Amino acid sequence: MKIMVINPNTSESMTEHLRRELDLIKRKDTELAVVCPNRGPVSIESAYDEAQAVPPTLELVKKANVDGFNAVIIACFSDPGLHAAREISKILVVGIQEISLHVASMLGSKFTIITPLEKRIPSKYEEVHKYKLEQYLASVRALGMTVEETDADPERTKNRVLEVSRLSAEEDGAEVIILGCAGMAGYAEEVAAKLGLVVIDPSSVALKICEGMVNAGLYHCKRALYAYPPPKEFKGM
Repeated sequence: MKIMVINPNTSESMTEHLRRELDLIKRKDTELAVVCPNRGPVSIESAYDEAQAVPPTLELVKKANVDGFNAVIIACFSDPGLHAAREISKILVVGIQEISLHVASMLGSKFTIITPLEKRIPSKYEEVHKYKLEQYLASVRALGMTVEETDADPERTKNRVLEVSRLSAEEDGAEVIILGCAGMAGYAEEVAAKLGLVVIDPSSVALKICEGMVNAGLYHCKRALYAYPPPKEFKGM
């Protein structure tokens, strides 16, 4: 099977980080293309950044459909453009945030989302509310690092993830930790072993679930919610 993993920001470094981690766990019969747009924000840390990232991300989704891919993974813990991507796609499109939240709700009584910056905490509460999973949410906590810093300084990032995860368990009652940024990919196993918690690496979990969904022949129903958008002209485009 062929799966395109889209890092919606333009960071080549983070894209390569994702490629290395996902290559370690992909099935032997899975062909991965881990890509990022050539225009847009270098990191996604606001609703404005998300909006700027959507058009080039949708172009890559269209390319995946044309180039014979079986599925697309949007690898940003904001799922930018996820609904629109499903509308324009005949193949499966999954977002790492949506999948991780639902999986976390099945693995323990409460989960904590770790996000890079404190200002993004309210938006994570909104996302949990959207999926009606509030009863499973222990907390949302921040690393106090930018997205670019989490990618550039792995040792500091890992130490902060350990520290914040420990506090989430001790003070908030979390049993499951969600590493809420693709820049934290690859740290889940070590953190879980040291703290005795379940730790979700969203990109890795999304890949394994996506492989299974493709094998099961699952795709988005095009009848209503994800129906193709009606053709129309757009001025200035």
